[in-house]
Amino acid sequence: MPIAGQKIVNPVAGDSVTFLALPDASGTELVMEMTTVPGGQGPPAHVHPRSRETFTVVSGSIVVRENGREVVLLAGESYTVAPGVPHGFASHGDQEALTQVRMDRPGRMAEFLETFYELNRAGRTDAEGKPCLPQIAVTFGALKDDIRTVVAPWPAQLLLFGLLGPIARLRGLKPFYATNELPPLQH
Repeated sequence: MPIAGQKIVNPVAGDSVTFLALPDASGTELVMEMTTVPGGQGPPAHVHPRSRETFTVVSGSIVVRENGREVVLLAGESYTVAPGVPHGFASHGDQEALTQVRMDRPGRMAEFLETFYELNRAGRTDAEGKPCLPQIAVTFGALKDDIRTVVAPWPAQLLLFGLLGPIARLRGLKPFYATNELPPLQH
């Protein structure tokens, strides 16, 4: 579990997250600062079933992609994505962007981010920063109320997670990893 003030870095994408406030047992909001690099793709389109996600640009600019449209945010501007709405985001323009991100019902999103950044750090992803399908199944299977991909209908994803999750666990994969928990793979 990340701690307030902790910074994690994704060496594949070049971005970073600093956790400013973490949810407590009652599920209060997650607040973080994300630094994204020019030309970065940002995360694939995804949905937060229960949480609003608010982006406030501190410096630089970002683009939020939502429902087939793009909204460019400049420093000082904010945009909120409603729960259940597919979206993605990335830096916009030729400068690094610093964005404060707030989620009102984050569930285990902080642990999710720490896990995916750790998988990237340890070399357990492809060149685009995506983990293997069994890892995706075991992690996303544990986050059904927090984050979902939009690459396939949700019932199909649940079926896939149900089939691959147990195999992934037998292979020793876990849903969550802490920073520096995994040894780097030797290629």
